[in-house]
Amino acid sequence: MRGLDADEVYGYLDLVAEQALAKERELSEKRAENERLQAELRRVQAELQRVQAELDEREQLGDRVNEQVVQLFSQAQLVAEEMVQDVSRDARERIGQARAQERRIVDAAMDSAGQQVRSYAQTAQAQMQSIMESFASDVDRLGTTPLSGEPSSAATYQGDPLFDDMGDRQIRFRKGGGPQSAGSD
Repeated sequence: MRGLDADEVYGYLDLVAEQALAKERELSEKRAENERLQAELRRVQAELQRVQAELDEREQLGDRVNEQVVQLFSQAQLVAEEMVQDVSRDARERIGQARAQERRIVDAAMDSAGQQVRSYAQTAQAQMQSIMESFASDVDRLGTTPLSGEPSSAATYQGDPLFDDMGDRQIRFRKGGGPQSAGSD
């Protein structure tokens, strides 16, 4: 869990979830409106069918329909067809707008999340760099030994020949053995 604050990540995810739920509610409202408009369309179509059935009935009875009624029926049919087209076009436009808005929100959320992740990664990288530099500084400080004649705050190291491999080499060199001698490693 280095570099990322889980509370912030979960908080951001909650925000994105709330936005998604808001869009889902808006989409549901648009769907409900679309269903209402489709119900209105069905009502108009049913009325149109009823008028057509009535006209067919009059024709079957042999009544003569005057020119004015025929024109009114044609106009009603044209108006109904225009209404159907308008309602369908409006519904498609609203659904398209809702989908476009949903895409914009999702894209914005993804961009924001990506920026936050990059920011967290950069912060983590900077923290890691600082830790590495501090560690390197400590290693350098521990690796340096005080020169002879200089006062040292640390106790001088006394080599133990049982644990210090330098003790064995020093003994061999003092006895005349060296790296080139037959008994050397």
